[in-house]
Amino acid sequence: MTAPTAASSSEMTTPGVPPVPTSFALFKAFFFIGLTGFGGVLPWARRMLVERLGWLTSREFAELLPLAQLLPGPNVANIATVLGRQYRGAKGAAVAVFALYLAPTIITIGIGYAYARWGHAPVTAHLFAGLMPAATGLVIATVLKLVTSLPRGVASIVLVAATFISIALMKIPLLIVLAVLGPLGTITMLRRAQKD
Repeated sequence: MTAPTAASSSEMTTPGVPPVPTSFALFKAFFFIGLTGFGGVLPWARRMLVERLGWLTSREFAELLPLAQLLPGPNVANIATVLGRQYRGAKGAAVAVFALYLAPTIITIGIGYAYARWGHAPVTAHLFAGLMPAATGLVIATVLKLVTSLPRGVASIVLVAATFISIALMKIPLLIVLAVLGPLGTITMLRRAQKD
């Protein structure tokens, strides 16, 4: 990623490049992501960071996601940590992660209280059943957007297929799949870049 470092001034701008976000801008962005990320935060995070704010390109988001998956903890929290640190140092990382979890924590406590009281009601089961297709659709939409940002070529298709088969069909743990296919993908892309 080519975003400015934490030491850059928020006033410094380059034509065609968005200004470095302030700590408050990081807070607002990740608070909104956490507040509206029902059914899965990743689709909303991509929409906010790539499409609305332009802090990342589609390619940069697709490249950051595997790193976020390799690190312990939720993917979006890892993305918040990386971006916050990149733009505003340790303070930015703390602000972004705090903002991301603030609204969901309050909402989850409220829902937990409500579920303890009314969780066994038939309407609750119907509510959860109705939300599942929407959550699935959000994940599928994000996957399709990520696929479109992949480098074109047979190697990318083979790596995507190998990853899908390893995880979905063979049930190999994600960390092992990434440890094997990640370096293979990196070597493949480096060789392709050298040829170009």
